[in-house]
Amino acid sequence: MTRRLLNCQRLLGMVVTMLCLLGIAAYSTMPRQEDPSFPYRAGMINVNYPGASADAVERLVLRPLVDELRQVEEVEFTQGTARTGVALVKLRLNDTIYETDPAWDRVRLAMERARKDFPDDVGQMALDDRLIDIPAIVLAVSGGPSVTSLTDVAERLKQNLSDINGVSRIDLEGDADEQITLALDDAALYRLGISPARVMDTLARRNQTIPGGFVVVNGRRLSVLPNSEFADIDAIRATPIELPDGSQVPLAAAADVWRGPVEPRQPETWFDGERVVLVSIIMEEGTTDAIRFGQRVRERVNEIRTEFEPYEIREMFFQPDKVGDRLDNLAWSLVLSVLIIVAVVFTGMGIRMGLLVASILPMVALISVGLYDLGGGVLHQIAVIGMVISLGILIDNAIVIVENIQGLLDEGMRRLDALRKAVAELAGPLGASTGTTLAAFAPLLLSKGGAADFTRGVPVMIMLTLSVSYLLAISAVPLLAARFLKPRRNLGKDRLSGLARFLGDLVFRFPGRLIAAGSLLVALSVAMTPFMAQQFFPNADRPRVIVELYMPEGTDQARTAQAAADLEQMIRTRPDALEIHRFVGFTGPSFYYNLQRAPQAPNRARLVIRTPTLADTTEMIHWVRAHVSEAMPELDVTVGILGQGPPRAAPVEVRVYHANDETRTEAVEQIFGVLRGIEGTVDVRHDLDIGVPSIAINVDDATAARYGLTRADVAQSLYGQSFGVVAERYRQEEDPIPLVLRSREGTSLPLSRLLSVNIYNNQGDAIPLSAVASVETSWEPAVRYLRDGVRMNTVTANLLPGYGFSKALDGMYRALEANPLPAGTRIEMGGDAEGSGDANGALLTAAPIGVLLLLFFLLLQFNSFRRVGIILLTVPLATVGIFPGLVLSNSPFGFQSLLGVIALVGIVVNNAIVLLDVMDRRLEAGAGIRDAVRQAVEKRTRPILLTTATTVAGLLPLAFSSSTLWPPMAWAIISGLLASTVLTLLVIPAVCTQLIKTPVPEPENAPA
Repeated sequence: MTRRLLNCQRLLGMVVTMLCLLGIAAYSTMPRQEDPSFPYRAGMINVNYPGASADAVERLVLRPLVDELRQVEEVEFTQGTARTGVALVKLRLNDTIYETDPAWDRVRLAMERARKDFPDDVGQMALDDRLIDIPAIVLAVSGGPSVTSLTDVAERLKQNLSDINGVSRIDLEGDADEQITLALDDAALYRLGISPARVMDTLARRNQTIPGGFVVVNGRRLSVLPNSEFADIDAIRATPIELPDGSQVPLAAAADVWRGPVEPRQPETWFDGERVVLVSIIMEEGTTDAIRFGQRVRERVNEIRTEFEPYEIREMFFQPDKVGDRLDNLAWSLVLSVLIIVAVVFTGMGIRMGLLVASILPMVALISVGLYDLGGGVLHQIAVIGMVISLGILIDNAIVIVENIQGLLDEGMRRLDALRKAVAELAGPLGASTGTTLAAFAPLLLSKGGAADFTRGVPVMIMLTLSVSYLLAISAVPLLAARFLKPRRNLGKDRLSGLARFLGDLVFRFPGRLIAAGSLLVALSVAMTPFMAQQFFPNADRPRVIVELYMPEGTDQARTAQAAADLEQMIRTRPDALEIHRFVGFTGPSFYYNLQRAPQAPNRARLVIRTPTLADTTEMIHWVRAHVSEAMPELDVTVGILGQGPPRAAPVEVRVYHANDETRTEAVEQIFGVLRGIEGTVDVRHDLDIGVPSIAINVDDATAARYGLTRADVAQSLYGQSFGVVAERYRQEEDPIPLVLRSREGTSLPLSRLLSVNIYNNQGDAIPLSAVASVETSWEPAVRYLRDGVRMNTVTANLLPGYGFSKALDGMYRALEANPLPAGTRIEMGGDAEGSGDANGALLTAAPIGVLLLLFFLLLQFNSFRRVGIILLTVPLATVGIFPGLVLSNSPFGFQSLLGVIALVGIVVNNAIVLLDVMDRRLEAGAGIRDAVRQAVEKRTRPILLTTATTVAGLLPLAFSSSTLWPPMAWAIISGLLASTVLTLLVIPAVCTQLIKTPVPEPENAPA
């Protein structure tokens, strides 16, 4: 190998140069986004059943649908909601599925099978299998006299932006569909002797699309266009309605006709108090540079802005700016890490050796970026963080190689001989140490699920950079070292050499005491774990406060809108409220990947408040909670900031099951009370509803039959009076507009007039409702919740800063042990507990592969179970620093900290490998075990300390960054590495003196 390396120096130089140029080109052209993309595993099914109660929706729609969905093997769970007139089903596919389109096709087939069991009057059923799509840009259109005019302008803007390169789709939100209302006057209909059915029949016959063919004149075809459709609103008003005596009156004599927004109200959006319509632009992820995409959209909007005057187009959310800021900050962290590492290397190795070692940093970084781009990688914060973590690790191999060659040159060896010997000695141990690090990250690479998908860029980038660094360390670096290094003088004055001799003497003289001290430190460290908070993922670092408003189920959207407006008005009195966006009837656009999306509901609203800094959000959250508690007690709110990791409803979520509704309600209220009393929990709420009053119309079948009526006639007439029925379509616009026939009052029909409503039979006779039915007021559920077909309710809670979900759940469990839940009650944990359990379970599933790879590389290098066992002792030694470091830095232990622990395992195992490799070579040369261990410590102290110093130095910018995501991981590595390095240099050699006496024996060639 060495001979080929020497003979191919020019080829190697050219290959490395070309790969570096590839990296430069890739960095300037590769797609950029802030966070990784996720597979489309989440979906929402919406089924309309107009007028049906929540119980009817559950029995007739939700349960048949869920039964069919549960037969789709790819579906992990379904969560259904039955409300008046609508069924909603959230479903999630299994974490092991990455090709999601075939699974969604099978879901659609299940939906079609379920439809066969639905009643005939069930309306549209739709599946949204792109639920996690995040708009890259949300534009707000304002300045119009009405919502319908804003909708028209937003539609024009959508058409102007649709052809921009990188656009996946564009959605309008807060827009208003239109309807033409035909408000019938009951008294006029009765006086004229006509029925709604006659009006509908007349409209249908008058508004037909019938082609007139064409005629040929002078060889040219001329189309004949019969005037068979309504041309305008006046034509509808003038439609002649035939009376029983054969005369005619215009429709306007019996109905008011106007054009306006559809009823009931659709979701509404406000930008800083001004009614707007939103244009949400969704970008093609994975192939599009978000920063350049944002520039293209801004350029197009600026070009066409004058065409839309006096309407105004503003940016509500602009994700490309966040991508640029995030990647710029991480790039500066990367540069700062490189500078710190270079300074450490120069200090510890001198200018000449330091320059050689530092030269590997840009080479590895550029080559890795080029290969990452060739593999379809996207540049996002997770990939950059992986590179930052690997900076200190990737030069380990170069440090060891350069240090070894320099030592051989100091001994007087010729340059090429030093190169040959160094590569021959270290290619195997460095390969094994690199392999063990790759094995440590293999479970992260292979695990499935949302957390693994979010963080997969870290193991991908680390494994890629380490592989490249190893190849360069045994090829390019030795060639450069043999060419440029010179023998050193005055070696005795080197402080690191003196420290190495001191540590070697400690191991030689006091191995037993060192082992005892190491065991004691491990025990003390583990004892600190109760003081460490657990957190799945930290909150985001954006200065935005999210206020979720919940009104009682059954609340009309107008009431919800008024409550949200009142709260917004009070928040505006605070100077730290820079910008407030209000969304009513839905939760608004998902402008951030972690933001929980909820289906359209008239009792829901959301406020998004922007503050000057992240620190200001804490005071804003406290103020909103206090104000709502004192001044608006009818509101149920949760207040918090944006989160990180997979979306979840709340950090603490308890799902409660029981077959009996009353018993389940009792259990929910008990858990609700317990969580409210636990320190650190806030915004504790449950989804029990108090129900809604309903008006039961009891039809006397015998009396109704005498009038020629049925129950269906009564139900249809009442529905037409309130919601109205679509009589026809007005087709003079781009989208047909429904003509809705209803009473003048519509859904505002007074209860006092209900019994006087006229019901019409087939002959057109008007019969008062009071003649055939009586009215009874009753109370019924407003909503039903099912998970996998089983009724359930949920209790959720947010947490104050500094509190973890584990402490809240521990307190709940203690309280329930003292006062158990009703018999038969079953509870499940959601929120961070479920997410953490799923993520850890996915890691444990893939862990055996990592362990097997780790053992493979170690046994390949040492061929000794005893030596492998000693090397693995470095893992518990790392805990000496991890737990105290997290506690002292006030960092919670979560998935990010777990990433740091995994990285740490790979590093400390590497240190032990290079240490034992020198020890084995000394044993083979005939040295005693204590002398061999002392010489190993003296020889490897410098590279191990330099490895530790460079890794710690490279992570310092992350540890002290303003980001909330990465400091826990950085502190886990830094504190664990500082402690484990010292113990690796002392305890591991001390253990070797007790367990190893001779080299690994060769296989015995025994006689047959």
